[in-house]
Amino acid sequence: MDSFSPLYYLQNPIWVFDVDNKKILWANDKSLDLWEMTSIEELLDRDFSQEISAAAVATLLEYQQTFKSHQTIKTWWRFTPKQITKNMLCLFSGIPLTDGRTAMLIEVIADESSLRRDLAFSDCSNLALLFSGDGLFISANDAFSSNYGDHLIDLSEFIGDITLSQQWLEDAKKNNHFKCNRLCWTGQRHHWFDIEAKWLSDHSQLLLQLVNITKDKEKLNKEKYNAEHDFLTGLMNRRGISTALKASHHHLSHYSLLFLNLDGFKLINDSYGHAAGDKLLRAVAIRLLNLVKDKGLVARFRGDEFIIQIEKRNYITITHFTDQIIKTLSRPFHIKDIGELSISCSIGTANYPEDANNVDTLVTQADIAMHRAKQRGRNCYYPFLQEMADDLYRKVTLRHHLSQALENHDFELYYQPIIDLTNQQLKGFEALIRWNDESLGQVSPAEFIPLAEETGQIVPLGLWVLHKACHQLAIWTQRYSQPFIISINVSRAQLQPNLAHTIKQIIRQYNVNPSQLALEITESTMLQDYCETKPCLDALAAMGIELYLDDFGTGYSSLSQLHELPISTVKLDQSFVQGEHTSSKVIIEATKAICDKLNLKIVAEGVETQTQLDYINQCGFDYCQGYFFSRPMPVNELEKKYFQAPVMRKLVQLL
Repeated sequence: MDSFSPLYYLQNPIWVFDVDNKKILWANDKSLDLWEMTSIEELLDRDFSQEISAAAVATLLEYQQTFKSHQTIKTWWRFTPKQITKNMLCLFSGIPLTDGRTAMLIEVIADESSLRRDLAFSDCSNLALLFSGDGLFISANDAFSSNYGDHLIDLSEFIGDITLSQQWLEDAKKNNHFKCNRLCWTGQRHHWFDIEAKWLSDHSQLLLQLVNITKDKEKLNKEKYNAEHDFLTGLMNRRGISTALKASHHHLSHYSLLFLNLDGFKLINDSYGHAAGDKLLRAVAIRLLNLVKDKGLVARFRGDEFIIQIEKRNYITITHFTDQIIKTLSRPFHIKDIGELSISCSIGTANYPEDANNVDTLVTQADIAMHRAKQRGRNCYYPFLQEMADDLYRKVTLRHHLSQALENHDFELYYQPIIDLTNQQLKGFEALIRWNDESLGQVSPAEFIPLAEETGQIVPLGLWVLHKACHQLAIWTQRYSQPFIISINVSRAQLQPNLAHTIKQIIRQYNVNPSQLALEITESTMLQDYCETKPCLDALAAMGIELYLDDFGTGYSSLSQLHELPISTVKLDQSFVQGEHTSSKVIIEATKAICDKLNLKIVAEGVETQTQLDYINQCGFDYCQGYFFSRPMPVNELEKKYFQAPVMRKLVQLL
C-alpha cells in the first residue's frame, strides 16, 4: 500500500492490521519469517477471522480506544503461524486509513531467545578479538565465536578500512590504548561495537574488547528518524531538512530553496474536517515527491507548508520549475468519501549561496518571498529580494516600538479642519493620530495603523484615541462654547458588539454631546461581514453619533446596501478630488447625485488648490477639507490659528 511506504525504513517485522475485517493490509519483508510465509501476497490474502479468538479481538478493540489519545502499547503477544508458537515483544499503535477508520500498526521489537542472548553476552569482557602487530587475526574468545563465528582474516576486514586499520595499530602502539565505536564486519554480518583497544607490548599484539551496541544504535537511528520525519506524510520535517542541508553544504553546488504554502487549506479543514485535510496533505506530499524525485529534498515544514530543496543543475529555470509545481498541485485531488478537491499554492524562493549561506536564513527568506506571492494574488511564485528582509526588519522593529508606545502613551492627536461650504464656517475637525518615536522618528500612520490592525493593537490604540479626542472636545466646548464636531477614524477590529457601550461610557465620562462626535468608517470596513457590523453601527447611530463613510469610491460599496447603512455623511476620496482626468469629474458629479438621492451630506477630501475648491463648490458639496485650508495641526497650533479670533465667523477668510 503506497500510503504506508514511509514505514519501509523499519528493520523489525511490521504490519498493518485491520481489526474490523481481521486482515493484514500491509507488511514489510521482515514479517514473512515471523508468519512462516513465502510472499507478501500470501500474507495479505490470509484470513485471520477463523484463528483469532474473541478474547483477542476484544483486547485489540480496547487497544484502539487507547490509540484515540495518541498512546502506544508495548506488550508481549503470542503468535502461532503454521502451528509454531512464537512469543514476541510488540509495539502497538494506531494508524489512520483513507476511509476514516483506524487500523493497528504492529511492530515486533524482540523475541524471548534474542533477549536472553543479548543479556548473556552484554558484558564487554565476554567479547574479545586478538590481532598481530601487522593486523592479522589471531583468535577470538568463546563468547565472540559462539555468537559471530571466527571467520575473520585481519583487522582491516573487521573495521572495513585498510588505512584506518594501520592508523589503529599505530595509535595503539603509541598511546597503549584508545576507545571508539564503529560498525564492524564479523564475518557474517555487520554489528555496531563499543570498542576498547589495548596494545599488548610484551607480545606486540592488539586486543579489542567489545560491547555489541547494535540495538542501541538502531534505537537511536529510529528515534533520530522519528525526530526528523513527519508521521503524517513520511516526509522530512523542519528539523530533518535543516539537518540534511547543514550536513551536506560542503558537498552541494548552488541550489534553490522553495517555501510552499497551500492556498485556502483552512477552508478545506473548516468545510470537511481535519481528517480530510490530513488526507489532502498526504496526497500533496506524494505529488511533490513524484515531481522532485531524486533531484532534491522535500519536507513538510509545518501545517500546510512545505520546503523543497533542488540543485540548480536539476532544473531549467526556477520559473519553469515552480510552474511545474503549481500545475501539479492545481490538478484536482480525489479524496475518498469526499470526492474531488481543488487547491492552489503560493511559493517563495531563495538561493544558496547568493541570498544566504545558512539554512535558517534561507528558510526565512523563502518564507518572506512566499508571503509576497500571497499578496500578489496567490497561485504564483515570488523570488526573495533583499528589500523584503529590510521591510520585515522594519516591521518587527515597529511592532516592538508600537507596544512600548501603547504602554507609555507616546502618541499625539493632530486635528484638520472640516469647512462648511454653505456658510464658510468651521464645521469641526478630523482627529488624526501621530507618532514621533524617540529612535525611529516620525512614523507615518500609513505604516503603523495597518500594523496595529494586523497585530490587534488597533483596539487599545483606538480606545486611546476615543478618550483623547472626547477629552479635547469637552475642553473646547466648555472654553469656546462652539458646537463643532470631531470625527474619529474607526477600524473594523473596533466594531465589536460592546463598542456602543464603551463609547457611551466615554461620552458620560467627559460630558460630551453625542451629536458632536462622528465616527469615520471606510467602505470596505462597513460592508465586510455586513450582517455582523450593521447591529453595531445601528446602536451607534441610535445614540445620536454621526457615522461618516470614509474614502468613498475606493472600496466596493453596493448601492443596495449603501442606503441601508445608518450613515449621515459620505467623504469622497481625495484621489478623485485631485484627479485631472475627465473620469474623476464624472465620479465626483455622480457621487454628489447619489448622495442627494439618498439624502446624505458629502465631504470632499484632499482639496489643495483654488481650482479644486471652485469645482467642489460648483458641484454643490456640503463640506471639504485639505491642505488648501490647513494641514493637520497639534492642539496648541490649532488654538492659536482658530480660537484666538474674537468671533469665530467666516473662518475661511482667516486662512
